[in-house]
Amino acid sequence: MLAGQLDVLGDSLIKTVTDWGGAGLVAMLIVLVLVTIGRQMSMKAAIGALLAMVLALGIYKARNSLSDMVSDEVNHPASSAGAVVVVIDPPRTGDRAVL
Repeated sequence: MLAGQLDVLGDSLIKTVTDWGGAGLVAMLIVLVLVTIGRQMSMKAAIGALLAMVLALGIYKARNSLSDMVSDEVNHPASSAGAVVVVIDPPRTGDRAVL
């Protein structure tokens, strides 16, 4: 009975830390963007910092689906799309092709 209660407590603690980690990442990225804007006082730096934040958050939110795709690629390489092969034939000497 005590083990069941400790299991629930452990799951609750892990869930809380995970939720705080996601919110902490967003807060840290926002502070980083504001510091970059304040330090550089440049519109170009502000736009770059915002784009980097959007990219980082997009990768963070898609981490589960990305890890599933990578795991599937590693575990089942035969079912993947494979590499794209482009064959380029050089022009014959009589052709008037421009490369």
